[in-house]
Amino acid sequence: MALSEAELHKYCCEARTIEGLASTLEIAIVIFDRNDTLIAVSTQYLSFFSVPPELLTPGARLRDLLNATYDAGAGVLGSLNGNPRTISREDWVAERIAIHWRERYESVEQLPDGRWIRLRKRRLPDGVLIATIQDVSEQKRRDEELARIRHQAELAQHILDNLVNPVIVKDSELRYVIVNDAFCRIPGLHPKQVIGRTSRELVDPDLASRFEAVERRVLETGVPFDAHEDIYRADGSVMHAITRARRSGTPGHYYVTVSFDDVSTFAENGKYRADITSRYDADPGEAGSAAEDRDASPSQSAPVGRILILDEDRDRSARRVAALIKAGSDAVAIAGADEAVAFLDAVKSLDLTISDIEITPEMAEHLSGAALSGDHEGLRQAIEACLSRQSPSSLSHPDEAPAPAVRHEERPRQDRGSAARADDPSPAYAPPFVAREPVREIPAAPRRDRIRVLVAEDNDVNQIVFEQILEGIGVDFRIVSNGQEAVAAWKASAPDLILMDVSMPVMNGLQASQAIRDAELADAGDHSHVPIIAVTAHAMSGDKERCFSAGMDDYLSKPVSPEKLESIIKKWIDQPGRLLAAG
Repeated sequence: MALSEAELHKYCCEARTIEGLASTLEIAIVIFDRNDTLIAVSTQYLSFFSVPPELLTPGARLRDLLNATYDAGAGVLGSLNGNPRTISREDWVAERIAIHWRERYESVEQLPDGRWIRLRKRRLPDGVLIATIQDVSEQKRRDEELARIRHQAELAQHILDNLVNPVIVKDSELRYVIVNDAFCRIPGLHPKQVIGRTSRELVDPDLASRFEAVERRVLETGVPFDAHEDIYRADGSVMHAITRARRSGTPGHYYVTVSFDDVSTFAENGKYRADITSRYDADPGEAGSAAEDRDASPSQSAPVGRILILDEDRDRSARRVAALIKAGSDAVAIAGADEAVAFLDAVKSLDLTISDIEITPEMAEHLSGAALSGDHEGLRQAIEACLSRQSPSSLSHPDEAPAPAVRHEERPRQDRGSAARADDPSPAYAPPFVAREPVREIPAAPRRDRIRVLVAEDNDVNQIVFEQILEGIGVDFRIVSNGQEAVAAWKASAPDLILMDVSMPVMNGLQASQAIRDAELADAGDHSHVPIIAVTAHAMSGDKERCFSAGMDDYLSKPVSPEKLESIIKKWIDQPGRLLAAG
């Protein structure tokens, strides 16, 4: 039936309005009626999906447009990582039609060409649906960059707060911009009481003037400053320290970093302290070289520097860190392989040095692949020596003090092909956390004070959410990115519970759950039934039934909250008291 002149004029006006609005907002606009028939679409749609133009005319069917969109490469939509999905055209179209009929829907997804788009759909009361598509690639890039910067800043602060030595950073106005916990303990103040203030607001004017004169000279000249000082703490005790001031940054944005090397323990030896004092009482220009001479040949009782403890047993590593700190070293412990690599990356970016790495055989196994990349030579040496020294008689013993590690800066590195003998009294990297005991026919079962949760989730943002929640409720966890990795991780680590995302690449959650259940049946003596919780944002009819048919035990809808997650863990773990265990 031909349109009347008035109806044709009205339609043309509406089409021009939609096209103008889409052009102004830099989005594609698509409108369907309640019968899934296309009413109007802006030409911007073709900038995202190369479909035949005749499908963008009023009267086209939704299913036809979706079929053509899938053929144009849109099958990646739903993966959230821009990779092809193992899903047929029919299943994909059914999935998109289900989304199409939701009252509201919004997602950010990646196209095959790498662009990120935001999809928004709104179903109006009369059944009409309005959908928009927006290119958010630049916003996504900025968000990821901000997240990376925020993560680096948090990690840098974590590193500083775990240093024994006080450290501060001041800007060009000599205001505190960074302080660590060790420094704040000197005046007995909270970091918020220090940041943004100057020395004149914290100490008496004469002392502040002396501090600022040194710091300003370092900022202006770039010449390092080293001096021996007595620093009085808020509790009245005295810290004998070597103060070091250095300039960093770029012209116009210089900062001064001041660190205090506590030598109080060694200053009790009068001869040693007199030696230090005499060096720094000399001409100020010679202070730097004097310090370098002293540092080049440290006495045997001097601190061994910064030590990194890589151990999955948090209680044991905490005792080791406490012992090292008591002995005068800087020490920090890390219990996760991924966190260890990120920590070393941050240390490298900050131009800091790790003098010792103490690592357990279990962590050495987990990190062996990352160490071979060559980015962290010290880690590679520690892992090689640790693994080469392992023998059937080596058993992890959480209550025995670890053998001391040898600093890689002071010992020649072994060749990769030569293994250190177990009875060598001075091997490169003596294996920490390994005690020699007679071989037992039945080794003691490992301690399981904390719940172990395996998370299978392919979305980076959701992975971070899981990580923060699980850390907060006090469980050990491992996160993998697809179903195939989930099956492998289940076989390797025997978790107490699995949180399984349903939609994942390579192998989806349903397939992975079925594979785990089949393996449990085949090896009934080796694997007990592990609870598998489906985690999905889908609200389609039959989803729960499909999950249960695949062998899943329960269903958790997104978005995930700490309350929901803790509740379902308590429901399926027979020892809920293990939540929030110390570790």
